[in-house]
Formats: sequence, structure tokens, C-alpha cells
Amino acid sequence: MIKAFFTAVLVFSSLYADVSNQMFQLYQKGEYAQACALGVQNFKLIQQNEAYTSLYAFSCLNADQIDRLNTPIKTLNQSPEARANASYFSLLIIQKRLLIQALYDNYPLKQLKLPVSSHLLSKVFDFYCKDPQSNSTVKEYINTNNPRQSYKLYPIQVNMLKTFAIDEYYDKILIKHHVYQ
Repeated sequence: MIKAFFTAVLVFSSLYADVSNQMFQLYQKGEYAQACALGVQNFKLIQQNEAYTSLYAFSCLNADQIDRLNTPIKTLNQSPEARANASYFSLLIIQKRLLIQALYDNYPLKQLKLPVSSHLLSKVFDFYCKDPQSNSTVKEYINTNNPRQSYKLYPIQVNMLKTFAIDEYYDKILIKHHVYQ
């Protein structure tokens, strides 16, 4: 009986170390979608470690998988840094949800005042709140801090799910296409 218990503890420990190490390596390589997927699949193993839970969440954030931030937010509460991360992720989730509501239901956001972060979604949310461009489907914004950067925000559907995309431009050249699922 005791042997079985120690064997189980050893297997669990080696699985945790392997998953954590693999997730960290994927993150460092910029393979955010794979690191996010690994975090989702093995959340039970990493949820007690706020550093790896944050790593999982930042992987999902960098992969534009904002909705996957809901799970780690619940457990990021033990340290000031973890609580700050949870607040940051929560802000991005609410900004995404409000943008979807505004784009599809003409919900007015002009009077809304939320903090703005350096994340692309947050910046574009702020641009939209200031200038919703109600008459056009594709909303175009120029970064006031760097006029060479511009963004296009427009509604799209992915697998029958209403969402939106943001195209990021530099000198009118498409740098990255973001789809927020």
C-alpha cells in the first residue's frame, strides 16, 4: 500500500516537472498556442503553482485565446503579482466581450471608462470607445503615439461564433492578423 502511494507521488511529480518544463520551453520558442493547449490539458497539475499558471495564461493571451484566461484567473490569488495578473486578464476579457457587444449590437461604449493596458486589444478598445466609427463595418485607427502604426477592427464569425479580428499594420503593411476567439 505504501509502495503504491510513493509510486503515485513519484509519477505525479515527474509529470508535473515534465509538463512545466515543456510549457516553459514552448513559451520561450514563441509557440504560444501549443503552450496554452498544454496548460489547458494539464491545468490540474499546474494550478497550485502561480508562476506556471501565469505562464499558461500569458501563453493563451499571446495566442489570442482570451476566453481561456477564465480558468487561471480563478486560482491566481495568493500573491500580489498573481492578483495583478488576474486583474489584467479580467480587464482584457471584459474589453473583448464589450467590443463584441458593441460591434454586433451597436452597444454604445463612448461613455465607458476602463483602464487601458499596452496589450493590442486594450489599445484598440480605447480607440473604439473614443471613436466608434458607427457608419463603417471596418473601423480604422492610427496609433497617436506612433503614426506609422495603424489597426483595423472588424467583426467576423469563426465556427458560427461571433467575434472580431484586429489587423495590425506598420507603414500600411500588414504585420499580424489577430482573431479573438
